[in-house]
Amino acid sequence: MDREFNRLDSIVHATINRVAGEVLIPSSIPNLSAFVSSTVGRVGEVHYGESIKCVRSPVPVANGFVNAAFVLDSVFPRLASIAEAVAFFGETGSPFVIWVPEEDDELGAAVEQSGGVVEHDSSPDMWISEPITAESSFEMRVASGPEEFALCARLCETAYEIDGMAWLMEHHNMLEAPDVTWVVAWDGDEPVGAGCAFLEGVVGGIYYVSTPPTSARRGVAGSVTSWLTNLMLGQGAHSVVLQASAAGYPVYRRLGFDTRGQLTRYRFESPDF
Repeated sequence: MDREFNRLDSIVHATINRVAGEVLIPSSIPNLSAFVSSTVGRVGEVHYGESIKCVRSPVPVANGFVNAAFVLDSVFPRLASIAEAVAFFGETGSPFVIWVPEEDDELGAAVEQSGGVVEHDSSPDMWISEPITAESSFEMRVASGPEEFALCARLCETAYEIDGMAWLMEHHNMLEAPDVTWVVAWDGDEPVGAGCAFLEGVVGGIYYVSTPPTSARRGVAGSVTSWLTNLMLGQGAHSVVLQASAAGYPVYRRLGFDTRGQLTRYRFESPDF
């Protein structure tokens, strides 16, 4: 049921952003919420409220890809949605993150009024709808087993410099997440980067693009992103979305991604009830 709900989420979202056959700027929030549900929700818990989706991991970390809330309905009162999220995460005392698009002033104000604190500088919300033409000397190998995924997870941890990230990814068994393809980039016998693609309905998403410091400035991130983008467009996606870091933004711009706006992550500490 969760997969069907997410699929309808993406189809509806893509439909309202298409006029006369032209793709208008799609938000990455619906795809992101479905991705976190897929990679974390099977081990944790997914809560569907009147206008908000919450994904809670059994691991109490404030990470927007692990314990997160997503407002998906622009009509329902924002303060009520946030109160629902606070109550849900408060059941286990877990901190969590709410993603806020820059155009939603009401949501941003409600989050701050409810005690949310900006966790991260704004992330560009980016998208593309055409295949990427780019030459690459790297070989992309899909991670299909535990050892290959463990390598992928270690590359992510090294690139993001977050201790325990590999354990967290393996603990949630993200390799088995529905509709997710994990890939490792190789330069001969050397693994140089990683990333994953998530296809839900007609919208694809790119996540966990990782280049360890020893492989920086070799075109790895661009090659991984291009390969994943073309994979999903070839599988029927109308558009592909991602949330860019400061380091990744110029790479994605060179590949042809456009920016629809900015996303801000607000952190809520462990609720105490």
